[in-house]
Amino acid sequence: MRFAMKLVISRTYPFIDAQSLVERQARDSLFRMGDGTFLLHLSSRDGLVEDDRLVWIDCRTALIWINAAAEELGLEWQ
Repeated sequence: MRFAMKLVISRTYPFIDAQSLVERQARDSLFRMGDGTFLLHLSSRDGLVEDDRLVWIDCRTALIWINAAAEELGLEWQ
């Protein structure tokens, strides 16, 4: 069995950590799987704390995520 996935888009943006109030960097990457589903990888790796999350999303949610405005970035972390 072959496991295929394709990177659709990846973006990096700053955010304020709610606990420490320090500005950090996050990277979100959207992958399309071979079966047509989408996997959103949320990552914060700036040396202070490493945090990774994987979220399975449907096509509609993927389109909304792709077209999100700059002020909407990072809402998936809540």
